[in-house]
This record gives sequence, structure tokens and C-alpha cells, in this order.
Amino acid sequence: MSSTPSITRSGTGQAAAKSTVIDRPMPGLMRSLRWLEDRSPVVVWVLAAALIAVIGIFSWVSGPELSGSLLYLIPVLLVGHVAGFRSGVIAALLAASIWFTADMNGGTGQGPTFTPYWNALMRFGTFLVAVGLVAATRSLNAQLEERVKERTAALEAQIVENRELEKSILDISDREQVRIGQDLHDSLCQQLVSVAFSANMLQERLEKEGVSANQDAARIADLIDDSINQARNLARGLYPVRLETEGLELALRELAATMSRRFQVSCTVECSGPVPPCQHAVGIHFYRIAQEAVVNAAKHARAQHVTLSLAATRGQVKLNIDDDGEGIIRVPRNPDGMGLRIMAYRARMIGADFQIAHRLPRGTSVSCELEEVAFSAA
Repeated sequence: MSSTPSITRSGTGQAAAKSTVIDRPMPGLMRSLRWLEDRSPVVVWVLAAALIAVIGIFSWVSGPELSGSLLYLIPVLLVGHVAGFRSGVIAALLAASIWFTADMNGGTGQGPTFTPYWNALMRFGTFLVAVGLVAATRSLNAQLEERVKERTAALEAQIVENRELEKSILDISDREQVRIGQDLHDSLCQQLVSVAFSANMLQERLEKEGVSANQDAARIADLIDDSINQARNLARGLYPVRLETEGLELALRELAATMSRRFQVSCTVECSGPVPPCQHAVGIHFYRIAQEAVVNAAKHARAQHVTLSLAATRGQVKLNIDDDGEGIIRVPRNPDGMGLRIMAYRARMIGADFQIAHRLPRGTSVSCELEEVAFSAA
């Protein structure tokens, strides 16, 4: 059946969803500033000195009638931005001196007046203020970048720590399930088998002696046999022995049979071709994802048919769990539910692509796809 776009997706590497970055053209001025910032202070100084000299020649030729304040300010600000405050002060002094010399040669210095000197002092003061503002802005930007780097590093360290903690918790949970499954199989089931044997012996003895209570003993023996089967099925779910001994496909078939008996649904396994042996950790995560998906379909979505498909094609191993239930949107969300998040996390742990999609006309499709190189055992 067709399906709508996925609603949940997780993964790492190339399989993970990536945000789209839009490349916008950088303005010419910004490109020039970036180019200057990548140069050494000596190169910037040479360019600024040459520019100040050219502007000084222009001021000397044009005379004091044409103001060159903005022209002088450009190289001063460039030096202050790239080389720092002290270099900016020297560039401001150089620009004010050349401007003053050009004005004096242009005739403004004729006569006993202090006006040219005052103007030169004001120009130098203006340049100093501009350099101070640029240097302060540069310092604030540097501090901000440093804080951003520190904060980013702290967040990355916290993310790594959280992932390690989540992995540890998940590993502990898996180990505890294995331990409980082994205890059920080796201790409780064996104890129940002994009790059932004793009950059968009692029923046969009562029947031979003609005691009417032999029917009650037979019912007790039947109930104990049912308890043994339930305990064994529970142990298989907690500890998939076949996963280690016979591979993922047979473990999924045993899971399907167990779920069919437990929830009274039709749960089948389809395998279109040979699947390579898997790593133990990868197989456990695939198995638990399938188990959780089947339980959700039968218990919450009230599905009647669930199909587990396992295939290896084009260098990818893909597990699909399709059901005919009510669909993930129609199922009320449980705020305390962890099933979907745990499935997504398990897929992320092994670098698999995890996806949940709606099926039409009804139902849900859960898929987990991993590269065959990462899936196969070494």
C-alpha cells in the first residue's frame, strides 16, 4: 500500500535528516573586509599607508575647498579594525598629519592664525573616537565569539554525556531483560515443570484409586502446563535465544508466533531473500524495534494483521512492520509513553534510518534501514 510522508525520522551519518543551508551572495564590502581580516597586520598597514598617501596627494591637489574627512577615515578604521587600537591611533596620527600638511600647502596656513592647528587637532580627535569605537566593537565581538565557543563546547560535552548515559541505561535495561528471561527459563519454568509432573502423578494415582478428585488434579495439571507455556513465551520475549544461535530472521519468526498467541492477531514474517548475519548489538536493536512496533499495533492501534518484512537489497538491510490498525494519528497519545522514542533512539544508536508513516487506507508502517556493512557481523 502507499504511504504518506514520514512523521518521525532519526539517524546518523548520511541517513540522518539534514537541514538545508541557503547560500546567499556576500556583499562586496563584506568580502573585502573578510579578505583584509585574513591578511597580516603588516599587509594591512602597507595598504592603509598607501591609501592615506593617495588621499593626501588628492587633498594637496584639490585644495582645502574639498573636504577629505571620510576618505581619511576609511584607512584609519581599517587599521583599527584589523590591527587593533594602538595601530589605529598611529594611523589616525599619520592621516591627521598628512591632511594638515596638505592644507598648509594649499594656503590655509597663511597668516598668524591657529585655525589649521585647531582643525588638525579636531580631526585627530575624531579619528581617535572612531578608532576607539571600532576597537571596542571588535573586542566585544571577540568576547561574544569566545563565549559562544565556550557555550557550544559545553553543550556538545553535555550532549555526549547524555548520549552515553542513555546508552548505558538502555544497555542496563537489555541486560536486565536477558537476566530475567534466563531466570524465568532456568528457574521458574523448571520449577513449574516439576509441579506439573507431580500433579500428573497425583491425578494418575487418584484415578487408579477411584477417587473423584482426580478431575480436579487434572485441571490443576492443565493450568500448570498453561503457566509453563506463558512463562516460556515471556522468557523468549525477554531473552531472544534464537537471535544468538540462529540469526535475526528466525528470531523474528519466533517473535511473530509469540505475539500471535499473546494478542490473538495474525502476525507473519516475510523474507524475500538471504539476509547476512548481523552483529549482536544490531540484531538486538532490530529485534526490540520489531517487538515494540508489534505490541503498539496490537495493543494500542487494535490491528488484526501485522507483517514483518526483512530484506537485504542494494547494500541496505531493511526491516518493515506494517499493520492494518487505526493509524498513529487516531491512536490517543500517551504522555508517559516511551515506545516511539525508544524505537527512534535504538535506530539512532546503530546509525540506522528510522521512519514511521501512515498507510492508506488505514494502518501504520514502521521501517528501520541500515547499511549492510554496518549490519553484518565482522
